[in-house]
Amino acid sequence: MNAKNLIGGFIVGAALGAAAGLLLAPASGEKTRRKIVKGSQKVKQSVVDYVEGSIDGLRTQINRRIDQVTGRAKEGVNYAADRVEQAAGRAKEAVNYTAERAEGAAAKARNHG
Repeated sequence: MNAKNLIGGFIVGAALGAAAGLLLAPASGEKTRRKIVKGSQKVKQSVVDYVEGSIDGLRTQINRRIDQVTGRAKEGVNYAADRVEQAAGRAKEAVNYTAERAEGAAAKARNHG
């Protein structure tokens, strides 16, 4: 059982216990109604606080996960960019080498031709 389920169960149990205590305790109808209203307002606020805390926790987890995925994507893009840059450098070297060889062959052909 995780902490969230435990806290949620505690809040529900407290609300049921408070309601049962109010209904079973000897008091006037008006006083009992005021106690029930006040108790239900406290339970409502506890539930709202719990839900807001859960939402904040989920938001934090989601943002952390987005940051992780974004970081990995950036790493992948940088890796790919490095590989493309290396391939472009090798291609440029190959073109330059081929151009030099072609120029050399053309000069040789002119001299012999």
